[in-house]
Amino acid sequence: MNIINQEFKTPAQIAAETGFIIESLGDALRQFQDTNSKHYACEAAVNGMAAFWVRTNYSNTASARLTDTANLTGDLNTAIALVQLPLPVWTIFQQLEALIPLNRGAAEQIVVEYSKLGHMRDVEELLARETHIICNGFKSRGM
Repeated sequence: MNIINQEFKTPAQIAAETGFIIESLGDALRQFQDTNSKHYACEAAVNGMAAFWVRTNYSNTASARLTDTANLTGDLNTAIALVQLPLPVWTIFQQLEALIPLNRGAAEQIVVEYSKLGHMRDVEELLARETHIICNGFKSRGM
């Protein structure tokens, strides 16, 4: 991308997104037991990469591997290719439904993966996912 096509964020957009990341991490990681996954999610967010969380229990190996790999690589598509989910048990669609984007970059990548499966989601809907999960009594990962 060149400078002519580059979208520059306003200070208000940057502050809003940074605040959202901090709030989402705080909500998603409350009473969290898997310190490695917590570290990977925080590192991805701090380094400006797509940062993901998941609402499944931390003992769900397929889910944890995918989320950790996505946070380590910064790319959900790469994580899906590397982890090779056990499709009869845990499909890519099910994993996408459980993922919680911690920043806009993660939400955009989730939208792309949904579209590959023929489903439509939008970034704002995905960014509101953690709030929905907490407000409606769903458990976040590790709670």
